Amino acid sequence: MAVYAIRLALAFVVGFVVGIVSARDDRNKSSRDFALICLCSALISIMAGGVIESMDIPLVGDPLRLPAQIISALGFLGTGMMWVSRENRVQGITRAASLWLTAILGLLIGAGLFETSLIGLIFLVLIYLISPPIERYLINFRRWLMRHRGTKTG
Repeated sequence: MAVYAIRLALAFVVGFVVGIVSARDDRNKSSRDFALICLCSALISIMAGGVIESMDIPLVGDPLRLPAQIISALGFLGTGMMWVSRENRVQGITRAASLWLTAILGLLIGAGLFETSLIGLIFLVLIYLISPPIERYLINFRRWLMRHRGTKTG
């Protein structure tokens, strides 16, 4: 029982951290969404493993079917988070992808794959911290390049 409590607590913390990191660039600053998604995914993963352990019969089903449905459901939910702005720019893709990754991290934590989930969390944080300065540099470099070629930037 304590093992499950640790997994759920870790899923809550990871989801909350993802929510805080992603809220830096987003108008919708709810870390609860990410914490709940990660926690629910961990619960589903724990439940899928628990069902198999509690059976006294040889494995006849697919224990990964239920966790796989989380990925499909989050794809549907993520689609609802994206929209096209008045300037015809697609918005919300990063938030939807972060929510999807948060669900995957929750599934990993629920399955006891802590190291893999930690690596995924580190990469997510790095993407949020490192990509904005790199994007600004590349945009500015492109503008500089176009100016020196005599071409108008788009």
